[in-house]
Amino acid sequence: MNSEKIYPLFLKKLENQVKNQILENFNADDKSVKAEKFRIIISFKDISKRDEFILKNKNLVILKQFDLIPSISLNLTRDQIQTIQNNNLIKRIEEDQKLYLSMLHVIEDIGLNNYRRSKKPYLGKNIIIGIIDNGINQVYDSFKGVKINHYSLIEHNKKEKITHGTLMANIIVNQFQDENKNIIGIAPDAKIIDFDISNSKEQYFFSDILGVFDYIIQNNIKVDILLIPFTTLHPSDGKDSLSLCCNLLVDKGFIIVCPAGNFGPESYTIGSPSAAEKVFTIGSYTKDKKISYFSGRGPTLDERIKPDFCLPGSKIEIPLSEGVRVRLSGTSVSAAICAGLIALIKESNPKMSYPQIFTIIKKACITLGYQNISQGSGTILISDIFKTIKVKKGKDKEVETIKKEEKLVSYNHIMLKALGISIEYFIFFIILFYLIYYFDFILRWFIRIFGVI
Repeated sequence: MNSEKIYPLFLKKLENQVKNQILENFNADDKSVKAEKFRIIISFKDISKRDEFILKNKNLVILKQFDLIPSISLNLTRDQIQTIQNNNLIKRIEEDQKLYLSMLHVIEDIGLNNYRRSKKPYLGKNIIIGIIDNGINQVYDSFKGVKINHYSLIEHNKKEKITHGTLMANIIVNQFQDENKNIIGIAPDAKIIDFDISNSKEQYFFSDILGVFDYIIQNNIKVDILLIPFTTLHPSDGKDSLSLCCNLLVDKGFIIVCPAGNFGPESYTIGSPSAAEKVFTIGSYTKDKKISYFSGRGPTLDERIKPDFCLPGSKIEIPLSEGVRVRLSGTSVSAAICAGLIALIKESNPKMSYPQIFTIIKKACITLGYQNISQGSGTILISDIFKTIKVKKGKDKEVETIKKEEKLVSYNHIMLKALGISIEYFIFFIILFYLIYYFDFILRWFIRIFGVI
């Protein structure tokens, strides 16, 4: 097969699949092999070439078409792909890859401990976070007073279904308070846009998200941060159409946050769009500060360091109503927390760009003690995150606090250190006691001998 226009990772998959089918069927010309269709994306140099291609190939069933990167999605057999790649209008052919939500499990619980968080100077006010997911169900008490706009091409009746999107939104804007009267949402005053791409088959592809991107641009929808809690099963080099579109949106001023995926712990397990150069890619760690076994590891297929940072993503507990709590794990949890943190930063200065925010977060990081392909720059010390931001004082003064380099220490280390200090004090007091005792003894002896009163 001529490989000039076929995305290398897709070409490799095609070749491997054919080899496997030959071994299974003992016949390269088997009808079932030839009849199998692949869901693909064909991209073009510009919209005019795309439209010309569609006009000249009316026999093809076009599933969707996109403008951000001029392209179409459709189903073709291997033979059709081989024939159509010779068309001069086509720029590239790649797989419309299947996407997976990056959450391992959700367990409903009753009466569990509150999910706590500390006070913060910003609450995400006037910052708009778009969540591309399987829909947000707003019936729960945790959303009381939260403004959520819903965009979906399909009418759904979710009733009280706890969707993945519902949980992602709850991490960010949950309105319940902990025992210290702190609102537990990371950015409780942020506005949420629900970009619902759910379907009856519960299958998601590149083309679903590309369609949302086009919808946002064509309708001039204001979004500050986009949370995309999906990733592919296979690793990426960040040059697929979804990753490239993410980079284009970042260039237009959007901030995009993605999970590192749940296909670790091996290296080279960063899929798309997490491998995109300009997105925030977030890994997960456990309550004892260990990288979650499932968290995707870098580097990307083109040897770039990912993930960028790590945040909690294991057994996080969230209340939805007085009687319903959920416990969830996965790197999408970590990504949602990061989206909330970025909303706080954006509130302090809404004009901050991706490079500026990335630098601020990196300065507020402390190592977890792992290689950078597992932890990126480490975890974000939330209490220090605003120490790296310049705060205006009066008309002409600026103050900037530089955070000192810190490292996380384990609980056992702290206990041992405390024990060591306690022993040192104990020895000190014993020595002091004996010094006082002997001084008193010598003083009494001196008085008796010399008769000094």
